[in-house]
Amino acid sequence: MSEDVLCVKYSPDQRLLAVALLDNTVKVFFADTLKFFLSLYGHKLPVLCMDISADSTLLVTGSADRNVKLWGLDFGDCHKSIFAHDDSIMCVQFVAKTHLFFTGGKDKKLKEWDGDKFEHIVTLEGHHAEIWCLAVSPTGSHVVTGSHDKSLRLWEKTQEPLILDEEREMEREKEYENTREEEPVVPGEQNTEASMAGKKTMETVKGAERLMEAIEVYKEETSKLEHHREECQATGKELLPPNLNPLLMAYGATSPGRYVLEIIKRIKSSELEESLLVLPFSYVIDLLNILDVFIESRWEVELSCRCLFFLLRVHHGQITSNQVLLPVIDNLRKNAFSKVSELRDTTGFNLAGLEFLRKHIEDKEEVTFFADATDRFKNKKRKGKKKAILSIKT
Repeated sequence: MSEDVLCVKYSPDQRLLAVALLDNTVKVFFADTLKFFLSLYGHKLPVLCMDISADSTLLVTGSADRNVKLWGLDFGDCHKSIFAHDDSIMCVQFVAKTHLFFTGGKDKKLKEWDGDKFEHIVTLEGHHAEIWCLAVSPTGSHVVTGSHDKSLRLWEKTQEPLILDEEREMEREKEYENTREEEPVVPGEQNTEASMAGKKTMETVKGAERLMEAIEVYKEETSKLEHHREECQATGKELLPPNLNPLLMAYGATSPGRYVLEIIKRIKSSELEESLLVLPFSYVIDLLNILDVFIESRWEVELSCRCLFFLLRVHHGQITSNQVLLPVIDNLRKNAFSKVSELRDTTGFNLAGLEFLRKHIEDKEEVTFFADATDRFKNKKRKGKKKAILSIKT
């Protein structure tokens, strides 16, 4: 051999011999004559382990480049390359009489794969250090792994049905939960005592996805209503309105705008900023126009302004450099100022009315509300303390 040999594998039909070399290739020879048959290229780092299926048609290789490759032993073609582990793959083995196989790596994980559908089936975690070797029982019901943590682990196949979609969903959720950001990527955000939580969770991502879907539905429904209005003007008749999207009917929304507002209201208050932070800028532009409609129509002005001010703070540079958005921002400035002023005046009027009612009830029924009674009680205690201090001094 021209290079160092890292591992060898004999085919079950005793026809072929596979040899992994230090030059990242795998050479296949005929077992009886040792004549060269195939050379398998593709790995970027040396192949550390390999196995041949029971029917001698598939060769699986695991490499230090963290990829698993499946090869056909008829012509040496690469069926599939899979990014399998987060570190070097140290061991691989087929389950007897199937094209299912297990891989173990330095990332402490044992994974099962389907060699026909090229799908990841399940990830088994438990070792506290690198997995160096594994062995599969002849029936495929047990797998044994040996690790650098000085332990052997015996894994048993259970009768519980495995649903791949649920496994993928759990893996994605775990990945998102483990993704922590020390600080949110907000331009101009200061490292102050009170700041926005920087952890991106599945809920914030799902909230952003629902909001993007709502914006798409809003654009589609608005376009349909505009087209209907133009047809009515062209014919001079009042035509039947188009059917509402089923999503609007499900949320009890009477218009596309009400539907988007309902989606925003259903996002948890603590996760609203993070959900808005995930939105692509193209959706931010559409959302600014929608918020203008909300504020002008006096729909949830406080919530709409909260979303507006956060988006302006986050995307300040892109918004100010976009000439198309200048009229929208100017209109938002006018509407937000006038509607917030109205809301402030209404709140002040209501507070004044409540204060008047409180005094009226006190004068009529000669009772004192608890808040004032508490204040008076505190004042009496303070006066009592002052008298005690004066008496001690005398």
